[in-house]
Amino acid sequence: MISEVELARLSYPEMPKIVTNDVPGAKAKALAAAALVHQTPTRPSVRGTLVIEEGKGAGIKDPDGNIYIDLSAGVAVSAVGRNHPAVIEAIRRQSERLMHSAGLVSETTVALAAKLAAVMPGGLRGNAFTWFGMSGSAAVETAIKYAKAITGRSQFAAFEGAYHGVFHGALALTTRESYRAPFRPFMPGVFHMPYAYCYRCFAGLSFPSCAVACGSYLDYKLTTPNTGADDVAAVIVEPMQADGGYIDPPVEFLQKLRAACDRSGALLIADEVQAGGGRTGRMWSIEHSGVVPDMLIWAKAVGGDMPLSGVTVHEKHRDRLPPSSQVITSAENALANVVALANLEILADPDLDLIGRSVALGDEVRRLFTEAARTSRVIDEVRGRGFFIGVELVRDKATRAPIEAKGMGLLAQRCERRGVRFMGCGRYGSTIRLMPPLVITREHLMRGVGILLDVIRDSEAEVLA
Repeated sequence: MISEVELARLSYPEMPKIVTNDVPGAKAKALAAAALVHQTPTRPSVRGTLVIEEGKGAGIKDPDGNIYIDLSAGVAVSAVGRNHPAVIEAIRRQSERLMHSAGLVSETTVALAAKLAAVMPGGLRGNAFTWFGMSGSAAVETAIKYAKAITGRSQFAAFEGAYHGVFHGALALTTRESYRAPFRPFMPGVFHMPYAYCYRCFAGLSFPSCAVACGSYLDYKLTTPNTGADDVAAVIVEPMQADGGYIDPPVEFLQKLRAACDRSGALLIADEVQAGGGRTGRMWSIEHSGVVPDMLIWAKAVGGDMPLSGVTVHEKHRDRLPPSSQVITSAENALANVVALANLEILADPDLDLIGRSVALGDEVRRLFTEAARTSRVIDEVRGRGFFIGVELVRDKATRAPIEAKGMGLLAQRCERRGVRFMGCGRYGSTIRLMPPLVITREHLMRGVGILLDVIRDSEAEVLA
């Protein structure tokens, strides 16, 4: 396993470090103000307070020189940290040879497709082909098209709390109202089923006595006449739900989905854009269940510092896809390819064991929050695997009423002032999601988590006011 000394070299050793009297500082405020003028208002970053100028490992630096511990890993993108030396070297070498491929076959694209097939879950491993794109939303759009072509059907089952992107078809699958409200009508033929969010079960049941009723309900919906689900091309699911609350469902839930798809003839598509890439203690989160999907959508951690996404599809479906029917001019970029190859090599390296290390450290972080929950009035359920950790914050533990958005905003602002960045998520925006880079040192991780816990303790009265 890689040593803490080696990992420390990848990040700013002094983080967190706040050098301005206020956060954001003067330079960050000026850039944020310019963004409001020149950038689209549809990007949430233009209304944030944090501005980034530089990144290194598990840290980010703003233009005023403040250095933050990033417990969000750039929204689960920077799994091997920002500007990893091996990634920089790969970019340097490749930039002198080829960058834009214009859709032509290149050595880097073939190598990455072969590598992806080699690290897929069992059943897809060595038995799959890949389409390449530049964002998770684009990969979801492609998976939709592929499912229609493969099955000759048009309907899609997704899940409550899902986030699959914000393009047209992807947005129909996504459920967060703030993304959806101005853009109706959506792609027709999409219906949403209950996710296995056991903390807030739609039927008021408890696991395991519930027998994962949500999974059984999908089977009923797909295989029973007159349910309105008579033309389902695919069921698309996040094996561990991200934006919906960093939810780790019972493995039986995914097993029931696979069985329902097999019975009905629908495809099972795993969206691993956020939970994949080693974050949950396996390369892909669906591996915890033993379920093999027909397609696996990936992005974020695979591309890391470069925009890259893809859909990896079981070989048996190849002949159902029309040749030359999905043209993306700027995809298969050679720079993005070599960065992804470097990222996958780092993540899969048994000598480094970053994935195994994340399991042990993730367990330690969850224990800290579970211990804090015993005396905290707002910390309730703590869940997850590896560096995919969700912490529910509530106003009332008996009723599980969530804290309000302003409370989460207060916590985030106070953490930033102390040099720590985290992100919220969940149906009510009341869940802390911890998704640090896999290369974060234990010292920096515990320092960041300690600051977050201190801020929660110090702010409880105001959060509940």
